This record gives sequence, structure tokens and C-alpha cells, in this order.
Amino acid sequence: MRVRSRLLGAALVLGVPLAWQEHNMISVVATIAWLACAAVLAKKITAGFLAAYFWATDFVVIAALLLTGQCGLLLASALLAAAAHLSIVICEKAPFQWTAIPVVSGWLLIAISLIRQSAEVQLAVAGGCLLLISAFSTAWLVHRAQKQNAENTNAAMRELIDFTGCSPDRVWHLWSVSDGELAKNWQLAALDESDRERMAQWYRDNSELYMFAISAYNLEYKRIRSNLRVLKFARGACMDYGAGNGELILELARRGHAATYYDVEGRTMKFAQSRAQHEGLSVEFLHSKERLAAAAQKSGFDTVFSFDVLEHLPDLPAELDFLSSLLNPRGVFVFDVPAGSTKSHPMHLNHNLDVRTHLLAKGMEEKRRLVQRLPFKKEEKYVFQAPANAVKTSPYSVKVS
Repeated sequence: MRVRSRLLGAALVLGVPLAWQEHNMISVVATIAWLACAAVLAKKITAGFLAAYFWATDFVVIAALLLTGQCGLLLASALLAAAAHLSIVICEKAPFQWTAIPVVSGWLLIAISLIRQSAEVQLAVAGGCLLLISAFSTAWLVHRAQKQNAENTNAAMRELIDFTGCSPDRVWHLWSVSDGELAKNWQLAALDESDRERMAQWYRDNSELYMFAISAYNLEYKRIRSNLRVLKFARGACMDYGAGNGELILELARRGHAATYYDVEGRTMKFAQSRAQHEGLSVEFLHSKERLAAAAQKSGFDTVFSFDVLEHLPDLPAELDFLSSLLNPRGVFVFDVPAGSTKSHPMHLNHNLDVRTHLLAKGMEEKRRLVQRLPFKKEEKYVFQAPANAVKTSPYSVKVS
């Protein structure tokens, strides 16, 4: 749906200015109206039929433009290839079987155009080959992605079954309802955001639900991609603050980094410990800031990660100060601060803090690329580096036996 909203925007920005003649303007407006209606009606289509629905609606508008002479055969072939790609990407099962539908129907449209408009045979052959290559390349990639996702899902399922003793059906159920249950439990608790102890206790009490919610979240493509991207910042001794099921810190341990896990003491921590023990990974597990500060005073951290946690904590400035204080000189702090409460995540707090200004004032240096800082680019992840003369000073810097 996001892709199609961008296509509508492109049609408005590019199509309208180029439609100088009246009949071209009518075509542009009709195309935009058709795509907009198709997007609205798609909300009523069940997931299993969306690939066919979107291919049909796209095919109709491309056929109309081609057969009425509003676009050339080569452009129509490119549009057919793009539409086939989008429909195959959302095909839930058997992408190769579904691919035959857009390829055959696209070839028929090209053949009809060739006969009716006396187009060049070479152009038609090129268009048909473009459609074929695009469709089957996409189907192959989708097949690989589905296979990898099945392997990831089965591995996650086995880990949870071994740890909890739940049945596969129970795991599937908790994967699907855990986010909703967490939101409901938060609203029922009606916590005072300034009461840190009660909030910490709520997270301990709901740790098992979080274990399933995080497990499901970590199977999503965007989450996997995000984790792979942030791993490139890791160097030296690493700590993950709010580490959950341990996905990130366990991978860093596999890669040979000195690894420290920090989170509230609960089922998520026990699950991460079980995973580390099963793989024979060396990870230090901590759940108190005093011990974390003591560990930092002893050897420090070269990289501190914190994802999907700071939005849950009431005093964001203090948390940022604490975490940056744990860094060794030139150490890197990588974190995110999602924007505020939502219906599905009411436990996200609304922090009115300019994170960049706050950390820059502390002498931290921002390391994000320029493109990530552009005003129109939505970016929740931040990367800051401690100065070369950084001194680890923290309110939790106490000796802990």
C-alpha cells in the first residue's frame, strides 16, 4: 500500500505537468482515480487474493493506456514488468505458479497491441523478454525469502518450545496476541510514569509476553534488515541495553566481541541466558545499573546499543547521560527513540527532547551520514561517538562486590 501511495504521488507530480493536451490530462486524471479507488477497495480484499487483485487492477489501466495509444509499447512493457513484480512480491504461496498469470496475460496484451498498432516486432519481443525476466527473477527471490523465513520461524519455534514447554499452537497463538495483550495490560495498570519502581515491576511481570512479542518481531524482514545494518557499528567490547531475547548481543558474541546483556530480570533474560548456554556463548548478564556501571569502570564499553527500550523509560535525558558515560574514549553509542505512544503501543512514552542537541551539548559527536539527517527522511536511529578525552563518570559508579 505504501508503494502504491508513492506511485499515486509520482503520477500527480510527473503526470499532470506533462499532460499538456486535454485528452492526455483526462488520461492522467482517470489513471490516478482508478489507482486510488483500487487502493481503497484493497482494504476489503482478503490477503490471499491481493496478488491477483492488484495485478488485475494494474493490468486494466495499463491495457487501457496502451490500446488507446496513450503510452507506447516499450513503456507499457515496463509498467507490466513493474506491476508483475509488485503482485509476485505479495504472493503468499507458490510464487512460480502465480508468475505464469502475469506473464501470459502480459504477453497477450503485447501481442494484441502488436497486431492493432502495427508496432515493431523487435520492440514487442524486447517488451515480452523484459516482462519474463522481471517476473521470474522476482519469483525466484520471493521463493528464497519464503524459504528463509520458514527456516527462521521453525528455529524460533523450536527455541521457544524447548524453553517454555509450550505446544506449537500455543506459540503461534502468543506470537499473534502478545502485542495486544501487552497494550491491554498497560492500560489496565494505569501507571504513573514518574513511578520508576512500579514501571520496572510491570515490565518484570509482563516479561513472558514480551518474550513472545519480541520473538515474533525479530522474524520480520525489516527487523532483520535493521539488526544487520547496526552490526556494522560494533567494535571491541559491546553492551546491549534493554537486550530482550538477546538477538543482537548473542550475534555479537558469535562474532567474537566481548558481550554484555542488560535488561530487567525476567523471562526474556532467562530465555537469552538459555540461548547463550545452548550455543556455548560467553555473555555477561546484568540487570542492575550499579553492576553495569561497575563493569564499565572496570573495562568500559567500545560500543553501546539500545533499541526499542528508551521510549519505555521516563527520564530520557538521564538515560542518555548514563549510557554515554559508560563509553570508552571514541566509543560509539547506537540507539533509537521511536516517537511516542500509539494505539498498539501505549507504553511508549512521549519524550519532548531534542536528542541531538542534548548529546551534542555533552560533547558527543554525531556519526550519522548526511542523508540520514535530511529533514524529509524519517530516521529514528542515532549514532554518536564519545570524545577522545571521555571520562566515565556516572551516578551509579559504585563498587559492587
